[in-house]
Amino acid sequence: MCWSVAGLLSLAVLVLWVTISIEDCRCPETTHCHPLSTRKHNPVELFAFHGGGKDWKHYAWSKITTIVTSGTYIPELMCHAHAHDIRVVMEVSIGKDDMFDHQARFSWIGNKLNTIQERYLDGVYLIFNSALVPTFSSKLPTLIEEMQTRFTKSIPGSQISFRVPWICNTSTTVCSDLVSASKYADYVHVISFDVQLHMWTDCFAKANAPYHQTRTGIASYIKNGVKSKKVILTVPWFGYDYTCKRFIEAGRCEIEKIAFDGAPCSAARASGIPYSDIMKLLPKSISGRIWDDDLKAPFFVYKKDKAFHEVWYDNPESISLRTTFLKRFNLGGIGMLNANFANYSSDPIAAMKTEEMWNALCPP
Repeated sequence: MCWSVAGLLSLAVLVLWVTISIEDCRCPETTHCHPLSTRKHNPVELFAFHGGGKDWKHYAWSKITTIVTSGTYIPELMCHAHAHDIRVVMEVSIGKDDMFDHQARFSWIGNKLNTIQERYLDGVYLIFNSALVPTFSSKLPTLIEEMQTRFTKSIPGSQISFRVPWICNTSTTVCSDLVSASKYADYVHVISFDVQLHMWTDCFAKANAPYHQTRTGIASYIKNGVKSKKVILTVPWFGYDYTCKRFIEAGRCEIEKIAFDGAPCSAARASGIPYSDIMKLLPKSISGRIWDDDLKAPFFVYKKDKAFHEVWYDNPESISLRTTFLKRFNLGGIGMLNANFANYSSDPIAAMKTEEMWNALCPP
């Protein structure tokens, strides 16, 4: 076999990098410091989003295929995941300037690639820190293509995915840009919640992830050209606590009318609340759990400082209904935001409720 000078130089750099990696490895097994080398595709992917804390040790590891981390890097989590043949990808935020021209993209991608390699991770999960307007989204396909090319060359088997809104809105070119970008990504995560950020008809507390809108949103991406097996349905493990401006009855909590992004009303002022806190608050409610059969979601009412509050959330029942979309649309998988929003304490009731949430993600 003949080697060029450039080829020998590249090999030397690779050997040096591997040597340094092994020396810096903090895992019990040095092999766990290497990213998963093959592009493993599971029949159904389960993305567990980790937003921080130490509860990751108690996740349902037998169900997870990929961990998405944000915030502080935790080497122990990476070691544990790789020991279970599970990928770990890093959440990365994209700004307009990162996609402006070729040089900006090259530098930005190189920076992220270096971080991923230094941390022995398996790829990135991209989110946007600016509104998806056409001047911004038009650059996305090129960025994803260039990122996929460089990551695949440097980290064979690496995974590139990105987040999209709950519906592919064809009223602008943003939808077609997202579809084009999906051709170069491994997965597209449809965030099937925050639907009530834009309220167009009335101004009442409502479900965070209404059943029919979730179905419509998923279908919109597939109809417009995203391959169904690339679509990841992302469900919320959190709810919204609405303060009622006027409380008429349960399910009729009128909220303060505040315009948002063109819509006359929005849930933007409602407080996000993790599932673990919701379960602690529910027993203190004045209504108990109520099920809305139209939105297919639970809610309850409580009172604080003379003000009525209505909490809309998702539980194993509502999530199980939404996981039926995996088979109906032949989706690539499902994910939850966030895995650490459940209660992993030693309390047996809390443990049972958390187990039910994990089981709801895996349809029979």
